Amino acid sequence: MSDFQDPNAKQEPNAKLPPESELPPYRQPVTTATKSSPKYPLWLLPALVAVLIIGVLLGKYWGGNEAVVNETPVANGTNSVQVKDTGTPDAITEQSVLSVETIQPSQDNIGNTITADGTISAKDIANVSAKVNGVAIERILVEEGEQVKAGQVLAIFDTDAMQQQVLQAQADVAEAEATLVNARTDAARVLPLLEIDAISKQEADRYRTTKLRSEAALEASKARLNTQRLNLSNANVVSPVSGVISEKLAEVGMVAGSEPLFTIIKGGILEWQANIDPKLIGEVKVGTPVKVSLPKDQSVMGEVRRIAPTADNNRQITIYASLVANSAARAGMYQTGEFQLGSASMQTVPNSAIVSNDGYDYVMLVTDIKTESGKEVGRIQQLRVTLGDRLGDNVTITEPIPATSRLVKQGGSFLNDGDLVRVVESPAAKARP
Repeated sequence: MSDFQDPNAKQEPNAKLPPESELPPYRQPVTTATKSSPKYPLWLLPALVAVLIIGVLLGKYWGGNEAVVNETPVANGTNSVQVKDTGTPDAITEQSVLSVETIQPSQDNIGNTITADGTISAKDIANVSAKVNGVAIERILVEEGEQVKAGQVLAIFDTDAMQQQVLQAQADVAEAEATLVNARTDAARVLPLLEIDAISKQEADRYRTTKLRSEAALEASKARLNTQRLNLSNANVVSPVSGVISEKLAEVGMVAGSEPLFTIIKGGILEWQANIDPKLIGEVKVGTPVKVSLPKDQSVMGEVRRIAPTADNNRQITIYASLVANSAARAGMYQTGEFQLGSASMQTVPNSAIVSNDGYDYVMLVTDIKTESGKEVGRIQQLRVTLGDRLGDNVTITEPIPATSRLVKQGGSFLNDGDLVRVVESPAAKARP
C-alpha cells in the first residue's frame, strides 16, 4: 500500500499525527516565542540608580548655598549679571542687571534767538558824478575799498582847454571894462549939454543907453569868467562825504558824462537785511541786538534800526540791522545771523542720555534706588520728553522733569522699562579726591 494520501480525503477525528521528527519540512510547527539572552548585564542597573540619587542630592546641596552668575559684556564696558532663582524666599529673581552711570538734568541760561539769512549791504551810499561835460579823465587817485574823507580829490580831468577858456574870459572882462569906461566918459561930457539945449533928447538917450549896455556887457563877461573858473575847479572830482569806496567806474581817458564815477558807502556803515516770517515779527523790535556770522568763524554785532512796514512778494518781513565796522564784512555777502531776544533759564541734558524710538524721544530714569551688598541698584523707568534746541553736546527739554531725577548717562537704548540696574560712579567722580 502506498504512503501517499489524498489531501481531499477526510481524516477521521481520532486519527493520530505522526511524530514531529517524521513530518516533512514544510509541515514543521511554528513557535510563537523565542528566548533571548539579556543585552546588558543585570548588575549595571543598580549602579545607574545609585549615581542618579547621588547627583540629585549634590544638586540640592549646591543650589541652596549660591546662585549661578553669568557675566555678559554690554556696550558701556560694564557687565550684566544674571541671577537665577535658587528656590529660597530671599533670592532676587531678575533677568539682567546692567551697570550704568547716572546724571541729573542741569539748569542753564540759554539765549533765546531767531535765526535768519540775509544780505549785507551799505546802509547809505553816495554816487559821485562829474560836474563837467565833454572833458576826459586824466588821473584817478583812489581805488575800491579805500577810506576817503569829505573834500578829498578822487580824480582829475584834463584842464588844458579849461585854462585857455579862463584866459579868454578874463580878456573879455578887460575889454568890457574898457568899453564901459569910454561910455561913462562920453555920457559925462555930453549929457550936461542937454540943459542948455545944445543936444537933443534923443542924442542924450543914446549916450545913456550906450553906458548901460557897457555895464551889462561887463557883468556878462565877469559871469563867463566865473563859469570858466568854476569849470576849472570842478576838474577835480571831490568826495562829498566820508566813507569807503565801494565801486569805481572811472577810467583814465573816459569822457565825463552823467553816469556816476564812484560809489561811496557813507561812514563805511553796513547793514544786514534779513527776511523773517510775519508770525515772528512781534518778537523783534528796533534796537534788538543781532549777531551775523562771517567767514573764517568770525562774526559781527549790530542792532535793528528799522523794520519794513509791509511784506515783500514772498510774504516775508524785511528787517534792517546796522552793523559795527568790521574789515571782514563786505557789501553783497549773504550771511546767516541771529536776533538775540535775551536769555532764559532752560533745563538741559546730554545728548547721550536721549533715546529715540518710533519717532519719540525718551530718557531712562533710575528709580527706587537702594543699596544691596554695598552696591546701589535701581529700577528703570522710561520717560517721554519733548526736546528743544541742541547746544553742542547738550539739548534743552521744553517740558522740564524733576531736577533731582537721575538719568542713565549713556547706553539707554540697551535698557527696557522695569529693568534692574546697578549704579556706578563715573570715572570723573572717582578721580575727585
